[in-house]
Amino acid sequence: DACMRYSEGEGTPSNKDYVETAYGLTIVNLGMDDKVLDYHDTLLRVRDVCLLTGPNWLNDAILGFYFSFLQKDKYASLRRSVSFVDASVSFLVANVAEGDVAGILEPLGLQSRQIVLFSVSNNEDVEVPEGGSHWSLLVFRKGDRGEMDTFEHYDSAGAVNERAASGLVAALAPHLCNSRRHKFTSSPAATPRQDNGHDCGLYVLAVADAVCSAHELGQSGDVDEESTLTRKLGKITPEFIADFRLELLDLVEELSSGMDTGTATTLDTASSLEHCEYIA
Repeated sequence: DACMRYSEGEGTPSNKDYVETAYGLTIVNLGMDDKVLDYHDTLLRVRDVCLLTGPNWLNDAILGFYFSFLQKDKYASLRRSVSFVDASVSFLVANVAEGDVAGILEPLGLQSRQIVLFSVSNNEDVEVPEGGSHWSLLVFRKGDRGEMDTFEHYDSAGAVNERAASGLVAALAPHLCNSRRHKFTSSPAATPRQDNGHDCGLYVLAVADAVCSAHELGQSGDVDEESTLTRKLGKITPEFIADFRLELLDLVEELSSGMDTGTATTLDTASSLEHCEYIA
């Protein structure tokens, strides 16, 4: 099943004072719209971080934050060969007129990249840019020495986002590919599969991390990038994803510890709480 987004009145974090969340993250005296982390070109608010504390569908703010972390910090050594494109840009490219796509992509400098990663949403409503109910990952690879450029679509729910991914590929190919010919692979054999309706965003981030790690190791010339990626993807199990959610909370804590939000903020990963609670 596709990951389901909260709808208003059905558990959506409201604009109330936040007390404490699952896994021990505690944020004192902050409203839902208050800033927790300002990191490079992304901003996380309390309502965003709350999504990491339980069985919640992640929003584009969380995906954009981790994409930024991978590009700017964890895999900074790959900045000349790998780029990340967040959900808002992917959605825009897929929905604007064909003649407008170049103006969106050219400033990103993607033509010179070997790998470009795009977050994909199944949102079809242009009136609601942050809509949709499922995330997947599209990976563009520039072919080596005359080989075809390829698009790989990693969908942890099977083919839920295949239509959205195909539409994005059609918009991207004329601007990224070296020729009219390219290969599109939907859900490669090693694609990890989710077993619930809320972890799709975490799978997107974990697969993106694996793609970069395999590429980094492959650049050394000591390992085969493709087989390394297959091995890494095989480790992305539901148990891995549950731990990964905790690791993202720890990362937010670590990065926000030195940031002045202007309000009293405490981030404590004591891993002892079980529920998100809000003051009525």
